[in-house]
Amino acid sequence: MNELQSILLEKVEISSPDFALRRVALNQHMPRVEKLSEHVHDYHQWLLYLRGHGRQYLEEETVGVGRGTVLAIRKGLRHRFVNDSRVRPVCLAIDFESVDRVLSQGVAELRPEDLLEVEKLLVSLNEEERKHNPAPISIASLIFQLMALIEKALAKGGTSSSVGPLTTKVSQSIERLGLIGSSPRGIAALLCISLDHLNRSLKSECGKTAGDLLNEARLEACSALLESTALSVGEIGARVGFDDQNYFARWFRKQTGQTPSQWRILRQKI
Repeated sequence: MNELQSILLEKVEISSPDFALRRVALNQHMPRVEKLSEHVHDYHQWLLYLRGHGRQYLEEETVGVGRGTVLAIRKGLRHRFVNDSRVRPVCLAIDFESVDRVLSQGVAELRPEDLLEVEKLLVSLNEEERKHNPAPISIASLIFQLMALIEKALAKGGTSSSVGPLTTKVSQSIERLGLIGSSPRGIAALLCISLDHLNRSLKSECGKTAGDLLNEARLEACSALLESTALSVGEIGARVGFDDQNYFARWFRKQTGQTPSQWRILRQKI
């Protein structure tokens, strides 16, 4: 059974004495696949998650991933992915060979504005690929722009972050309470600790607050609804806990750099 479906696939031969690009693919998990089997590559790989969240097992280490997470997986490293979300994860995979070890290790988060730029570049790459006579130089330029954004993120934040027990409990609490009924204080009450103590402990464990984790869960849910349904922006906002459509639109733009309508149009083009 194939575990991944390619939405966009580019095979290009770009090389120098110290570097060779092998493949750029936008992959979506197939239905009913909750985890990918453990595997290794004979090349380095960058993974950028655009939708969904879960855990990457990198030999003895576990790394939480979500929208905007970048992983640099070195050649020969055993790894597998386990899905923790209700949507089919989508990730950009860039495979390459390099003698530069800095390019082949680390975990980071893309800034919202850089994530927006990545999605625009993917749209342009898809449009170029569909042309009768695609321009190789244009394709190479778009790919290197994608890689530059990822490399910048890894250079600034190339350290791994394991999934901690409290982070897991907060995610489970959000599932139990539901997106409409969840709030940072409600999550803290369910865990029988004060919100201040919860946030301090989460900051120490994963660098985020309960509000941050709740925002991530809401963003994933509304992104999936925008992409896969014809529901209005107001209806989607209400389903993830926002009664005010204008407030929901402002919140979404703060998270992604786009309005919900702009995001929906862009995703439909990829």
